[in-house]
Amino acid sequence: MAWNDEIQEAAYNSPSGKRQTFIYENVSRETDLKTASFVFPELDGALIQSLGLGGRTFPLKCIFSGASCNKEADSFEKLLSERGHGILEHPVYGKINVVPTGKIKRTDNILDGANESSVEVTFSETLVDKEESTSEVATVDKLDAAMDEYENSAAANFSNNIYTDSIEDKMQLQAAMKSNANSTFKGVEKMIKAAPKNKSRTNLLQWYDSGKRFINGIIDNVDKIGTFANEVATTTIKMIRLPSQITSDAFSKLAGYQLMIRDIANNVKADPFGTKAVTNQWAAATLAWGSMIAALSYGVAKTAAEQSTNQGASNPTEDDSDYSDGNTGGSFASRSDVLETATQIAASFAEYSAYIDSQNKKNAFVDTGETYEKLLNVVTYSLRALEETSFNLPVTRIITLDRDRQLFELLAELYGKDGFNRQDQFINDNKLTADEIVLIPMGREVRYYA
Repeated sequence: MAWNDEIQEAAYNSPSGKRQTFIYENVSRETDLKTASFVFPELDGALIQSLGLGGRTFPLKCIFSGASCNKEADSFEKLLSERGHGILEHPVYGKINVVPTGKIKRTDNILDGANESSVEVTFSETLVDKEESTSEVATVDKLDAAMDEYENSAAANFSNNIYTDSIEDKMQLQAAMKSNANSTFKGVEKMIKAAPKNKSRTNLLQWYDSGKRFINGIIDNVDKIGTFANEVATTTIKMIRLPSQITSDAFSKLAGYQLMIRDIANNVKADPFGTKAVTNQWAAATLAWGSMIAALSYGVAKTAAEQSTNQGASNPTEDDSDYSDGNTGGSFASRSDVLETATQIAASFAEYSAYIDSQNKKNAFVDTGETYEKLLNVVTYSLRALEETSFNLPVTRIITLDRDRQLFELLAELYGKDGFNRQDQFINDNKLTADEIVLIPMGREVRYYA
């Protein structure tokens, strides 16, 4: 069989399942190689670690011809704009799970190419867990396992990489750990005390006090840090994870962890030892910072999943001690709330990744990347759980009133019988003034969920 006998029809299957074929010009693909380069002061050359293959990209110029070429190109662009991963049926490389990335370039050859329109796009291959159920339960179970794996790896990574050979090493490590521990204690205590008063909150505060005493007992004795490194790392991670378990809304967890993360980032910038303690500072910072990213992702995703599970349940009453501020579960009102939260989590992880990259470039230590990979799993499964949750929530709608409207009349039109239960939410979402609560003026832009 000749090579050209194996060429298949080119097509793209969008996330919604729509399929569109196209013709094409010469094809190509690019594959990133994951490597890390390390150099050492007394050794010429470099140690290159092979970490496997990175992403593959498939740039294509998709051509549509004939009397309806422009409409076919319009339709193809709409398929490319759908969220989620699709399937590229590549004429040479077969079926590939992809996401369109970069820019989409549309060309209509009006003069020299009559009846021809083209769309240039790069398809990037994406990982898809084929064995995992798309149900939320499966996603959350995977998230729990990923979080446990990260905890074990992070504690071992810390104890294996610190330097405590000299008193100077110990003091440098002690300074970094004290600074990060104080930021952790302050943030964790604040988040737990802000939660509703119930038995769970009391138990968490008791564990917090016990963990704080243990961590301080180790850090305050400079000779104990190396001996009990794994124990203090494990306790630190579990303490950072405590606020992820409290009964509070997802936005509170997001805000609380982001403040803690900002404190750790500032501690790194203010490190008094600078390059003299690169490895110990890196070990202390990644332990706290990475664990906060993991707990943030995990806590918000779990809260969102619990809200999604309880969507059909009745709204909590004012006497229900498991809720605060009248929020139901995760306090997500719409898909846009969830997706915006996911974006912020991804941004926090990106900032942490930038720190990791900057430290690796100093070539002062060898990082295998194993713990980073397990943290990436936590973040990935968290974002996937949030995406699952978003499908169960309404879409935000924005309208401009064409006449003056009374609040309850408008609520009844938008939500039907449930309108009276949406009064407080509608007022808060639209920041209605006292006058607007009486009469919302014509031309006012309001948002609701449908």
